Amino acid sequence: METTTLMVQGMTCKGCVDAVKRALEGLPGVKAADPSLEKGSVAVEYDPKETSPSNFRAPIEAAGFELIG
Repeated sequence: METTTLMVQGMTCKGCVDAVKRALEGLPGVKAADPSLEKGSVAVEYDPKETSPSNFRAPIEAAGFELIG
């Protein structure tokens, strides 16, 4: 397993945090997503044999947020 931290713009409440978590944890290969409202980021633990950080942008944006960087 590997972990990466991504900066997410637009999270303003607990509901936003939950939406980002659901969006990422629904992806094959993602074991856990831990969004931080205070930091504006999400730590994602994933299996690099099944997915990569390049696959995380679309579900985050589909949930209504912007991935920075």
